[in-house]
Amino acid sequence: MSDPTASAAGSDPVRAMLDAGLLPVTRFGPSSRYAGIGLDALEGEGEDPPVPYLRRRLVPDPERFAEQYRVRVVEGDRRDNLAAHHIGSVDLWWRLADSNGAVDPRELTETAGSMLRITSAVDVPGADASGGNDA
Repeated sequence: MSDPTASAAGSDPVRAMLDAGLLPVTRFGPSSRYAGIGLDALEGEGEDPPVPYLRRRLVPDPERFAEQYRVRVVEGDRRDNLAAHHIGSVDLWWRLADSNGAVDPRELTETAGSMLRITSAVDVPGADASGGNDA
């Protein structure tokens, strides 16, 4: 009996290219900080296969985020809950880290009383100090 997946891959040129490693594949959703980051591979030595890896993600300068308002961190705050409440998704906690210049995301909530900037997405204009819109 023949393998049905083999015949499907043989008739689908995209599947064949994916299987051959000719097209980059990532499993990161559009809200991931790794969305749009390309793949590369280190060539294996001898018979060893190439080792795939994500290309470097360059963290945007915090000044590229338009501040909307600030919130005070209270004891027990978590970055995922702050992101859900202020940005709309627990998955966007990394945007809080980027916009606040936190290399280690634990820095966001480790000090009760510190202030966090809540911002627009990178390079999206936001409200200015007078309450008007930059756009």
